[in-house]
Amino acid sequence: MQLAAFEAHIASLLQNWRELMQSHQFDAAVVHAGANPTYYQDDQHPPFHAYGHFLRWVPTEDCEHAVLLISQTDSPKLYWHKPDDYWYMPSSPPTFCEGIYEIREFSDVESLTVSLRRDLGKYSDVANFGPSNTNIEANNRAAAQQDMSSQLDFRRAFKSEFEQDCIREATVRSVRGHLAAERAFLNGASEFDIQHDYLHASKQTEASLPYPSIVGLNEHAAVLHYQKYDRTPPQQTHSLLIDAGAKANCYHADITRTYAASNNGEFAELINAVNLAQQALIEEIHVGVPYLRIHESMHQKVATILCDMQLLTCSAEAAFEQRMTDVFFPHGIGHLLGLQTHDVGGHVSTPEGSTTPSHDRYSSLRLLRNIEPDMVFTIEPGIYFIPSLLNAWRGHADFNWERINQFTPSGGVRIEDNVLVQSNNLTNFTRDAFTSASAGDLVANAAT
Repeated sequence: MQLAAFEAHIASLLQNWRELMQSHQFDAAVVHAGANPTYYQDDQHPPFHAYGHFLRWVPTEDCEHAVLLISQTDSPKLYWHKPDDYWYMPSSPPTFCEGIYEIREFSDVESLTVSLRRDLGKYSDVANFGPSNTNIEANNRAAAQQDMSSQLDFRRAFKSEFEQDCIREATVRSVRGHLAAERAFLNGASEFDIQHDYLHASKQTEASLPYPSIVGLNEHAAVLHYQKYDRTPPQQTHSLLIDAGAKANCYHADITRTYAASNNGEFAELINAVNLAQQALIEEIHVGVPYLRIHESMHQKVATILCDMQLLTCSAEAAFEQRMTDVFFPHGIGHLLGLQTHDVGGHVSTPEGSTTPSHDRYSSLRLLRNIEPDMVFTIEPGIYFIPSLLNAWRGHADFNWERINQFTPSGGVRIEDNVLVQSNNLTNFTRDAFTSASAGDLVANAAT
């Protein structure tokens, strides 16, 4: 971690929060990391995911029960839960927080709460954010607090230099896993073994992933969030779709790649067509462009691909206007990326916190804002052969069912990159990471 970048990130964050607190007449804010519930009638826990707005201040995974107190005048105070425990290894406050926050450690939640309550006594109006486990009473200004929460979500779309570096590093880690997954696929591995190789190469555990990896061979690629890992490979392998990410300082990467078993077949041609269309689409991304326009542009490109490959027999214009493309491309072109894979604020359209309702046609599109500098989001077009969606059009004359049936065993294609938009340029973290990894392989091979 670059400490100077983190300090600058916190300074900017503190200024933003104080401005919003002042505008809503809060003289302090309490931000809770949260607590991990057990499974129903069980003593085991799922992996802990802290509240995103807490993580923006304290980007570390092992922070259960921690609380941050922000005021208009004093340095932020970090209340850290460090139990005297022999069942689990207790966590210590991150060293990168030293000198930035006033840090206090507590062996139990009760003493942490007492100290927090005592410190809150000097403030008259306190906002509470996150899932509280300290029994701190909410104030009676819920509307103002909700407005501030929406305004914070809006601002979270703009990533600081520190946050950009974290997502870049997470992308590098994920790419290492993707390269290992590709090798495993080409060697005939099962979904389970491909996932194992991905985890090993990216140095992650299942619990530390930003989201469960999607590893789909053949028709499983047509299940958008396919969650099974077959232990044995299919008798005949046609394709692999892997959507898998990584984290760096709690910030997420989200990458998808699709591979064909044969580089000479028509499914490989489809992958190439989607890849070229995605790269052309990224060239259309500029500050001020509505993200919705990017999504619609991809639908038009999908229409062209479907007609060029004779999957549809009508014109590309008709395929788009009659919503035939929705059958093959049923999800959004992407989403904001950050402390959550689908980061907050995608529908918060103004600094005041106004929201944009879901689009009538593109209800699954998670980002409906204009593109602005310092946004990081994904671009993830796809073309799929999903039986349940195709069945609604079964018998339609413009669908070339013979061709569609040829592609259906391969499931579908998705290609997803993480991109950073700046005032005068765009950085594709994903392509850069793949290029660097390939260059590293060339150097290593030359050395041997």
